[in-house]
Amino acid sequence: MPKTPPSKLKNLIAQWILPLNKDNVNFKIDGTTLFCQLCDKHIPCIKKSQIIQHVNTSSHQEALKRKSNNPKQLFLSESTSKKNVNEFYEDLCLSLIAANIPWYKLQNPQFRAFLEKYTGKHIPDESLLRKNYLSLCYDKTLTKIKNDIGKNNIWIAVDETTDINGRYVANLLVGILKSNHPTRSFLLTCKVLEKTNHSTVARIVNDGLKLLWPSGGNDEKVLLMLSDAAPYMVKTGQSLKIFYPNLIHVTCVAHMFNRIAEKVREMYPDVNKLINNIKKVFLKAPYNVQVYKEILPDIPLPLEPVLTRWGTWLEAAIFNCDNFQSLKKVIEELIKQKSPSQSILKCKTVLDLKSVENDLIFIKTHFLMLITCIKNLEKSNVSLVDSINLIENTIVKLQQIPGENGEKIKIKMDQLQQKNQGLSILKNISKVLEGNNDVQLVGNFPPTVVTDFQYAPVTSVDVERSFSTYKNILSDRRTKMTPENMEMNIVVNCFQRGEFS
Repeated sequence: MPKTPPSKLKNLIAQWILPLNKDNVNFKIDGTTLFCQLCDKHIPCIKKSQIIQHVNTSSHQEALKRKSNNPKQLFLSESTSKKNVNEFYEDLCLSLIAANIPWYKLQNPQFRAFLEKYTGKHIPDESLLRKNYLSLCYDKTLTKIKNDIGKNNIWIAVDETTDINGRYVANLLVGILKSNHPTRSFLLTCKVLEKTNHSTVARIVNDGLKLLWPSGGNDEKVLLMLSDAAPYMVKTGQSLKIFYPNLIHVTCVAHMFNRIAEKVREMYPDVNKLINNIKKVFLKAPYNVQVYKEILPDIPLPLEPVLTRWGTWLEAAIFNCDNFQSLKKVIEELIKQKSPSQSILKCKTVLDLKSVENDLIFIKTHFLMLITCIKNLEKSNVSLVDSINLIENTIVKLQQIPGENGEKIKIKMDQLQQKNQGLSILKNISKVLEGNNDVQLVGNFPPTVVTDFQYAPVTSVDVERSFSTYKNILSDRRTKMTPENMEMNIVVNCFQRGEFS
């Protein structure tokens, strides 16, 4: 039987759907393609029986019922092109990603019924969003990032971590350097590394920047790179300078001051022993916590330091200094138990040492400003001049610490500064921005480029924040998410929430 010509088929379809659209327009024709607005789907239509078959399906009947219950419902999900892109599905996918709601939640009957009741829409299966709409949201997000970046001078930040599956993951952030106002940064790529070395990280940076400028020709606009001080990151910065001639590599200053805090912990082993054992005394010990609250009802429980969170060990030391005698009373009360734990006995031994009390006083007197400095450096949208002034003032105070331990801190500080040559360049740029005429800048930066450093960052804390987002998304219930889907998910999530603005 010969095929029906397209023009004639279109006329036939129009006749077939005419009675179905008598009260409301439920079907539309796009060329020779039939689209059901109620079900938000295209229907293959060569024979009239195919339309009748679709109309009699349970999904169409349920959609018709939803529409009758929501007569004012606007159909925003009309097909905008022949690619079968459903606007409602796209918006739903985007909203779930931005709110970090796993797609499998759509399979919950109560949640699904709620959405269908108040939207009047058919709620798609999770696999449809994952396969057809995640990549669409990701592509549109990348387009928005490229449009925002444009041809501006930029800074980049890169770091790596280990995820819940034991994989090495590197994130690349990019931000605009503007002379008149601070700007937000964007998560550009999130890649799984086979190995953690300078070549793999450099490849991620190059590939990521190709997403911004596919045609190239903007290498001189990459002015600043931020990372931690790991040897392979330092080597990455050196290798990238071959491709980006104006690149200044600065190792994160917040990391640098955290290295000083780690040096303090190393210098005071008895204080570290006290902090570790106090943490053990009240960890999963309801009776010990009850005794503590009875004796010290107005004082919170001792701080629990986390080595991966900057400054928390110093905060715990200062807490112990402020509440030294009170903690002694609690430990003495806990000693009266029939069989006190080893951690309680160790706390008693350390608290009886006079040197420990003196060490805590010294730490609070001379290292409290480290906590303040790190927290201030973690803030966004701070001018380069303010950041450099904060760094210089903190370094001066560290160099003035007296005694043998003060000399150790001074040596450590000098070593860290010598390794961070890019920071010296930023210090000179800051002096020029402050009006100092006696500074000779390194490189051939024109004046317009130097002014763009006015809000240049000096830390890579935004990358650390992106890792927190990564770990929130890749929870222990979503470990099977592929690296490709994870990258698209986190890029869209961070962009929609304005994570680093």
